[in-house]
Amino acid sequence: MLTPEIKTNLILKEIGIKRYSLRSNIDQSSFKNFSFFQKGHILALLDKPYEDLIDEYKDLLRAILSSTKLDEGKEIFKTITYSSKSELNNEIMSIPKNKLAIMFGKISNDYLPDCEYIKAPSINELSNIKNLKKDLWINIKQKLDL
Repeated sequence: MLTPEIKTNLILKEIGIKRYSLRSNIDQSSFKNFSFFQKGHILALLDKPYEDLIDEYKDLLRAILSSTKLDEGKEIFKTITYSSKSELNNEIMSIPKNKLAIMFGKISNDYLPDCEYIKAPSINELSNIKNLKKDLWINIKQKLDL
């Protein structure tokens, strides 16, 4: 009797798909990712790429940035892959200057913005726990004197 695993492998082999592929020789472990979303003069540093967020979280992020009244401008989102702080800083020099940065979730300290910044919970936590939204709004008001 064939197990489901063996059947799957046979079917995939017949249609020309390799079940397993060899890893590349490049050591990817030394590379880190830095994701951000910018709208106007507000920079959101994210713990995962903006493209990977569900629509509900993207809407929440836009609403948070819009609440500052400094969100006028185009939206930019990007994920930078880097291996050293200097490489990251060179990439970040292309980002327009900001008045406030909000760090969502656990983010590496390889980059600290040269403007006011707030450490905030992850977008997922903000979406699920209403008190966290209130605390974030109070921090934003204090930093921007709203």
